[in-house]
Amino acid sequence: MDDPNKPFNWMEKKVWNNIKALSKHRFGNDPTMFFKELPDRISRNDTAWREWNDKNEPERETVPDNYEERIKAEHHIGSFIHMCLVRSFREDRTLLAGTNFISSVLGQKFTAPVTDLIEEIFEESKKNVPVVYLLSAGADPTNSIDEFAKKKKQFPTGKVSMGEEMEGPALELIKAGFVTGKWVVLNNCHLSLEFMGQLEEILNPKNAEVHNDFRLWITCEPHKEFPLGLLQMAIKVTTQPPKGLQAGLYRTFTTLITPDYLEKVEPLDHWRSLLFAICFMHSIVQERRKYGPLGFCIPYEFNSSDMEASLCYIEKHLTDCMAEKVSYQWKAINYMVSEVQYGGRITDNLDREMFITYGNIWLHEQIFTPRYPFNSAYQEFSYEIPEANEHAKFMDYIKTMPA
Repeated sequence: MDDPNKPFNWMEKKVWNNIKALSKHRFGNDPTMFFKELPDRISRNDTAWREWNDKNEPERETVPDNYEERIKAEHHIGSFIHMCLVRSFREDRTLLAGTNFISSVLGQKFTAPVTDLIEEIFEESKKNVPVVYLLSAGADPTNSIDEFAKKKKQFPTGKVSMGEEMEGPALELIKAGFVTGKWVVLNNCHLSLEFMGQLEEILNPKNAEVHNDFRLWITCEPHKEFPLGLLQMAIKVTTQPPKGLQAGLYRTFTTLITPDYLEKVEPLDHWRSLLFAICFMHSIVQERRKYGPLGFCIPYEFNSSDMEASLCYIEKHLTDCMAEKVSYQWKAINYMVSEVQYGGRITDNLDREMFITYGNIWLHEQIFTPRYPFNSAYQEFSYEIPEANEHAKFMDYIKTMPA
C-alpha cells in the first residue's frame, strides 16, 4: 500500500499504509474484512487510538473502539489478529506480540527460556557417543562439565586444549579413559580437524573394551570442514546468549547458581545479596550487546567465566573479612569486578566509564537493605534483590520479571 493522504500528524506514513493494508485483508475463511472500518474508526476516535499507540506495552493494553471484545470473540485466530494489529502500529513490539501469540496458541513452554541442563544431556550420552558443544562467542561449558563431574565422582576430568601436536596427549587420555572410565574434555577442537575425523573410529575400537562410565566432551567453534560423520553420531549442544534480562538470570540460576552455591559463605544474607547483584549486572551487560554501538562502543565477549571469577573473588573477600572481623572493602570489590574481571576485556574509555558506573550504583553497602531496588527511577517493574533464602524462591521471583 502507498496512500499519500496520511490524515494524522502523530502517525508515520508507514504506519498509515499498514493500517490501510490491514483494512483490506481477509483473515482465515472470513468473507468480511475484520478491520474494514479501522481507518474510519481511528478518524472518529483519534485520541483513544493515539493513547493506545503511545503506550509502552500496547500489546498488553485494551484495544480501543470495541475491537478488544471482537478480537476475543474470534476464538481460533483472535490472538493472530491481535498480533497483526500490533505489528501494523508498532513494529518495535512485534517480537513481544509474536511471543504472546505463540504462548497463547501453543503454550508457555514454547516461549520459556531454554536451558539445556547438563544432567539431561548426560542422560542421553553413551560411552562411545561424544557430546559436541558448538560454541557461540564467549561461551565456555568447561566449568559446568567439571561441576557435574564432581557430582558423578568423575573429577578431575582429563583436559586437552587442542592445537598443533596435541593429538598425541588427547589420544592417550581417551585410551586411558577407556580403561578407568574417567571423562575427557577436548577444547577448541576446530583447531584439530584431522584428529576429529579419526574420532569415530577411535571411539569404536575393535580389539578393546570401553568402560561404561567413560564420556567424551568436545567443545569447538562452528567450522564448515568439521567431519560430518562425527557430527552425525554425536549429541550436539549449542550455547546461544539468552534473550532478555529474565532469560539471562533464569539461565544463571539453573546452570551456575545451585542451592549449595547459595550456602557457600557466611553471613548468608550478605553473600546472597552480592551474588544476585553480580548475576543481575552480568545479565544487564549481556543485554546491552544487542544494541550494537548504542550498547558498547566496541563489542566484547563477556561470558559466564567473568561472572564466576567475580563471584570467586567476592567469596574469598567475604570469608577473609569475617575471619579478621573487618568491614567489606567496597572500593576493592568494585575495582576487581568492574576494572579487572570484566574490565580486563574493555579497551574503550567510554565503555570502561560506563561499567565502573554500574559497579558504583549496584555494589555498595545499601544492597543489604531489604528488597534493594536496582531501578529507582523506572517503576513499571521494580527490579530488586528478593528477600529469599532458598533457591526455589529466587527462581519464583525471576519468573515474575517481564520477558
